[in-house]
Amino acid sequence: MDYPRQDFRKGNDRPAYRDQRPAAEKPKWNMTFKPEWITNEIDRDGIEFTKEFGKYLANNDLTTSQIRNIYGELKRIEMKGYENDKTSFLLLLPKMAYTAQRNKNDGLSALKSVFEKAHSYVNDEKKYKKLMDFMESILAYHKAFGGRNN
Repeated sequence: MDYPRQDFRKGNDRPAYRDQRPAAEKPKWNMTFKPEWITNEIDRDGIEFTKEFGKYLANNDLTTSQIRNIYGELKRIEMKGYENDKTSFLLLLPKMAYTAQRNKNDGLSALKSVFEKAHSYVNDEKKYKKLMDFMESILAYHKAFGGRNN
């Protein structure tokens, strides 16, 4: 998949690049997501995916608070234990759908599509932990590539 390049203006830490392509031409992140990253283990391709995906999210208006809201809820569920709080985990899908509809931007839409795909493969504590690792990697790269605050 051909990923967009990042371009920084002199003296500005925000990327100049925003994906202006029509929806049909934008990267289909959920199509390049591999279920094995949740069902088995994340590999080098998975890390590269989270790197490029984190960069895309940072460049396309996903705020740190938006991604942290989802990650924070996942952490809360992890602390209670996946088996003890499955309902909250299942309710993350409608929460994500609501948030994506309320704050329309390419970054949040992309995160929603990948999260929905990854979410569908989680059915036990072990896979939940792998989802957490996957999301943590996305969050780290988002921030590393200048994900904006707010």
